[in-house]
Amino acid sequence: MQTVQASRLSCHWKRGLLVGLFVLSLGGCAFVSNYNPAYIPNDQGSAQVALPGKGLIFTEKTDDVRPYTGSPTSFTGSSTKLTIPLGTITREIAISVFRREFRDGVDSANDLADLHKYSAVVCPKITKFTYEYNQAKNLGFAITPTVDISLEVQLRNKEGRTYWKKIYNSGVREGPAYVVSGSPGERISELTHKTIYALMTRAAADVRGVLVVRSGK
Repeated sequence: MQTVQASRLSCHWKRGLLVGLFVLSLGGCAFVSNYNPAYIPNDQGSAQVALPGKGLIFTEKTDDVRPYTGSPTSFTGSSTKLTIPLGTITREIAISVFRREFRDGVDSANDLADLHKYSAVVCPKITKFTYEYNQAKNLGFAITPTVDISLEVQLRNKEGRTYWKKIYNSGVREGPAYVVSGSPGERISELTHKTIYALMTRAAADVRGVLVVRSGK
């Protein structure tokens, strides 16, 4: 029994040492991530009854071209920085989610010209993004990537005025824990994609309800 306990303690000690060395190696590192469609869940079937016409996904150009760069809120990795194009990820996920809601799909644009062509104008925007490399959760023996994201979605009319708006909060979302990773920033990126997708799917259901009520059908 003592041998088994000693073996377990040795295993935990080695794992803790590995994590400690990994954390030390993060000092001053900068990670860069991009939009990756492979991170989007593969459950994108068509809506049972598509909304008429075509939708427009409107995003600000500054959000599309200016990536987020910042450090985690955790002590672990606090000297590192992650650069991730939240605007691009949000736009592409919005296109992916909403194109199945409209019979003629969706366009995307950075301006509000020719709105008469569209049945609805959907405006998604990330209003909050924080992330962590949470080591405390695992008593120092592993790291759990976490994100906390808020997504605002607006609907605008053909004059470009907002008539509906809602903010969707993810709360703290966790990814799989790991001991050592060659690309910890990419773990955050994958979790970010999946979290935004989940929020966008919730938003799409609400948008559908709003549009159906407005159409009187």
